[in-house]
Amino acid sequence: MSDIKRALLIGVDLANNKDFSIDESLEELSQLADTKGAKTIQTIIQKKDKPDHKFFIGKGKVFEIEKICIKENIGIVIFDDNLTPAQQKNLEDIIPAKIIDRTQLILDIFAQRARTQEAKLQIELADKYYQLPRLIGRTGILSQQVGNIGVRGGAGERRIEIDRRRIRDRIAYLKKEIEKIKYHRTVQRAKREEVPIPVVSLVGYTNVGKSTLLNYLTKKNSVYADNKLFATLDTTTRKVKLPSGKIVLFTDTVGFIKKLPHQLIAAFKSTIEEITHSDLIIHLIDATNPNYRNAEKVVLGVLKDIEADKIPIINVYNKCDLIKNKFYQSNCLCISASKGDKVLDLLNIIDKKLEGNMKYRKLIIPFSKLSIVDRIKSVGRIINYLPYKNFVKLTIMIDEKNWEQTKKKLNLNSKNTR
Repeated sequence: MSDIKRALLIGVDLANNKDFSIDESLEELSQLADTKGAKTIQTIIQKKDKPDHKFFIGKGKVFEIEKICIKENIGIVIFDDNLTPAQQKNLEDIIPAKIIDRTQLILDIFAQRARTQEAKLQIELADKYYQLPRLIGRTGILSQQVGNIGVRGGAGERRIEIDRRRIRDRIAYLKKEIEKIKYHRTVQRAKREEVPIPVVSLVGYTNVGKSTLLNYLTKKNSVYADNKLFATLDTTTRKVKLPSGKIVLFTDTVGFIKKLPHQLIAAFKSTIEEITHSDLIIHLIDATNPNYRNAEKVVLGVLKDIEADKIPIINVYNKCDLIKNKFYQSNCLCISASKGDKVLDLLNIIDKKLEGNMKYRKLIIPFSKLSIVDRIKSVGRIINYLPYKNFVKLTIMIDEKNWEQTKKKLNLNSKNTR
């Protein structure tokens, strides 16, 4: 009996593949398999001009894989590219192991890692989209069944049609539930904007250390972090105090990856789009990854797709304590999120970047309303503080949104401000 934990990886080196090398791609696939709990026993690469319409790989290679699976007790064969439902069925008819593609593997990992209700709904939605065109391949011969009273479709409705309808109904339900969560998030964001606090989004390729950095900044281990791909899927937001005293919200987002299934991009769209509401983006890059430039392109490509590429961005190299050769650019910040090396430098840079949105303002505050000073410290900077008999004169640096909110709270007119 084959062992489902023993995996064989299949990669096709296509002539038009120019971004990632096949070796890089299969190394990442092996990491994905490890995250799922499968051990890579062997890797097979075939060069082709274009995929075979029947098997994706050549027919001779299919029979070679069949023999390897029997000899090595392989339980699962993982293709690095997406298979059509017909290709998957044709391969399963010959190879004595479970056949999955990169999309199915990532969906399985996401399902395994999901913790919040929103993530679970989004992943199930992506999985239903993936299942829908594969019903024929899974069902085999489409048997007829007799319709009963109250059953839509009438007599002789095929099993495949019932399954399709059930999946479509489930998709409709999942979409409604996700929209409810999206609406709730919009309401929360609107409440936050009543007292505007700058939002800094952490983005990066999967497993670059975003959750580790957020845990260090908050001095807590409240965000799950592990040295595996897609350790966390849920968007997490935490308050962090900058060296100037300003309070900002740091948001940790799901990691990106090349060949991210389009079903997942669609399902996680509302979550990923949270990045578009940021004041600043921290692009974390794994300094230990020799293919970091390609990973950068993937991340920047996603930011462009969601129209977040116009937001100010800081490139930060992480895991620098693990490398000897300083191959990264000298003008970029290099940190260790796990040890805290240079993290204070990063916070100072964030402080200066956010100051770019601020202007000098002067105002007079009566002693009876001095409690507002603490709020000003959290959203701006006090440059000068001059106390008088019944009031204080302040010179501050503050952005436009918080300036308007401050004036409203103090009910000040133009005589008290400028």
